Amino acid sequence: MGKSYEVSIICNAYNQESYLEKAIESMLVQKTSFDYEIIIHDDVSTDGTVDIIRKYVTAYPEKIKVIYEQKNQYSQGADFITEVIKDIAKGKYIAMCEGDDFWIDENKLQLQRDALENHPECDMCACWGCTVTEDGKREISQIRPRTGNGILSTENVILGGGQYLVTAGIFFRRQMYENLLEFEKITPLDYVIQIKGSLRGGIFYIDKKMAVYRRYATGSWTNDVLKNKEKLKVQWDIEKKLLEALDLDTNGKYHEIITERMKAYIPFEEQMEYRQQEILQLMRKYDSKCYIWGMGRRGKSLEDFFSRHSVKIDGICDSVNTDIGKNTEYGNKIFHTEDVLNNAKVILASTKWAYEDLIKMNFVGNIIDFQQYMPYG
Repeated sequence: MGKSYEVSIICNAYNQESYLEKAIESMLVQKTSFDYEIIIHDDVSTDGTVDIIRKYVTAYPEKIKVIYEQKNQYSQGADFITEVIKDIAKGKYIAMCEGDDFWIDENKLQLQRDALENHPECDMCACWGCTVTEDGKREISQIRPRTGNGILSTENVILGGGQYLVTAGIFFRRQMYENLLEFEKITPLDYVIQIKGSLRGGIFYIDKKMAVYRRYATGSWTNDVLKNKEKLKVQWDIEKKLLEALDLDTNGKYHEIITERMKAYIPFEEQMEYRQQEILQLMRKYDSKCYIWGMGRRGKSLEDFFSRHSVKIDGICDSVNTDIGKNTEYGNKIFHTEDVLNNAKVILASTKWAYEDLIKMNFVGNIIDFQQYMPYG
C-alpha cells in the first residue's frame, strides 16, 4: 500500500522551461501540518521543460511524481485532468497550479485545506489572485471576486465565466469527481471545474492574495486561444454547449442565469454595432490625443470598430508594455502606458479593469468606460 497524502497538487506543463522552476518552488515551500504530493503532467514538451522536471524528481523522489505523455493530449482535446484526479492522485484534496503560474503565500495549502475542513458544505475553496506580465515582474490586474471571506454562489460563478477565479487558486475535494455530470464530460475547461465546485454549497472564498497567473506566457490559454479569433469561436461554441448541458443536469434551476451568461458569446464587434450611433456621437467630441487602453480582445474590437467607421485615434497601449513603437494590424501606434498617461487628453478604457485601474492612477484627462458598450463577455 502506497503512502497517503492529504493534498495532491496537479501541475500541467508544456514548453514552460522559463517558468516551471518558479511554479515548483512555490509548491515546495508550502508550510503544512500534513503531507502533500506534487504530480507534474508533461504534455510532450520540446524545450528544456523535461530536464527541469527530472532535476526536481531526483531531488524530491518521495514528493514529486511525473506523467510523461507520448502524444500531446491538449491538441487532441483529451480530458487528462479527470484521469489524473480519479486514477493517480492520492490526496483527499486537489490543488491546481499550471507550469507557468505560481503561488505567493507559503500557507496557501494549509489555509485552503482548513477552510474546507471547517465548511463541509462546500466542495471548493478559491482565493484572491492576480495576473502579471509574462516575465512575472509586474502586476497587471486583480482576480478578486469579492471583498472579505465568504461564499461565492453558483449563479456568480456561471456569470463570471472561466476567468472569474484564478486557476492556480482553486482547491477542491477529490470526491467531487466521483460522479460526473453530463456537462463535465463535454470539456475539461477550468470553467467546468469551477461550476462543479460551486453546485453543492457554493465556493468558499479566502480574500487573501495567494495565486498568480502569467498573462500571455508561452503555451498559456491567453496566448493560444485569446489572441486567435478562430480558436476563440470554437471555445465559445463549446462553452455554450456545456451550459446547455448544465441546464439539463440541474433541471433548469439556473436557467435564467445561464440565459444571461449566453449573451457573453455575442461578439464584441456585434455588441458595438448595436450602439453604433451612440458611440460615434461620443467620439465626435474628441479630436486629438485620444488613446485606447488595452490590447486584448476588447481593445482589438475597439480598433476594428473605429477602423470600419473612420474614427481616428492617436494610439493604443497596454499594461504589458510590449511592442512599443510598432503598429497594430489596424495601423495604430503602440505607446508606453507612461507616455499615454502624460500626453493623452482622453483614454478609452477597453475593459472595466482598465477603467478601475485608470481611476486609481488619478489620470487628469477624460476616461471613457467602454464596458458600457460591450456589456457581455
